[in-house]
Amino acid sequence: MIKPIKLNSMVGASWGQKGTLPIPIGPTYHELILETNAAPSDITRASVNLNGEEIYVLTGEEMRMLERYKRRVHTERYFVIPFSDITARTKNGVRYTALVTEKGDNIHLDVQFISKADGAEPLTVQVHAHVSNAQPVRLVVPMLKPQTMPANSQGVNEFTNLVSSELIAIRRMHFAHDQISNLEISRDFIKEYEASTFIAESNAMRNDRVPQDGYFHFDPIVRGFSVDELFPTYHNSELKFSVTTNDVAGSIPILVESVKVVRPEIVFPNKGQ
Repeated sequence: MIKPIKLNSMVGASWGQKGTLPIPIGPTYHELILETNAAPSDITRASVNLNGEEIYVLTGEEMRMLERYKRRVHTERYFVIPFSDITARTKNGVRYTALVTEKGDNIHLDVQFISKADGAEPLTVQVHAHVSNAQPVRLVVPMLKPQTMPANSQGVNEFTNLVSSELIAIRRMHFAHDQISNLEISRDFIKEYEASTFIAESNAMRNDRVPQDGYFHFDPIVRGFSVDELFPTYHNSELKFSVTTNDVAGSIPILVESVKVVRPEIVFPNKGQ
């Protein structure tokens, strides 16, 4: 059973400051919820740190974008940091990317708020979580991080610096630019994917997603098979994203949803045999 719980009060949260909250270990975390009077634009950076590594980094506007893309009805004062993928077709798929906590983990949530003029309504914030029972071992770590690709040409721009590994697979990549007309992906000079904006958006809508204005969504798990259809990032030579734009963007921010296997000997027991 997945159940809501209320976490402790966030320390240091006020306009122009960063609030911090240690996350208790024990349960498996499916979502963190911010209940706050802050607007999406007021949350400039939210991050989840696991044992010294930031595994999630996003803004309030990006939280809203992700919810809208997944056709989740949002409520004012309610912001979701998602670990589990509630759009998956199976229970295992939903829970695959939940954040399992282990003994000795050091996990904390940091949220940076914008400054406001004197006299503004005081900031209120309370963090909740949707959790389930503890699991014996953490097999994977969900990740959601920003990257930036150069886009100095009108036409095809190439990106080969995606953080990649044989242990990292992509859930989704959200390219934040409204003049993208096509995306092609090749691995070691073999084409793996090619879609125009029209094809990508039509496929997303057919699968009950809502493409967002200003974004091109690369969504390999759009059909809901959030384990079997993850996009692996392993390669021998290069993994190349060729993004065609109708203008000179300069650079394109990318919000990358991924999953990293941390216990390959369990997840891939026969590898190397």
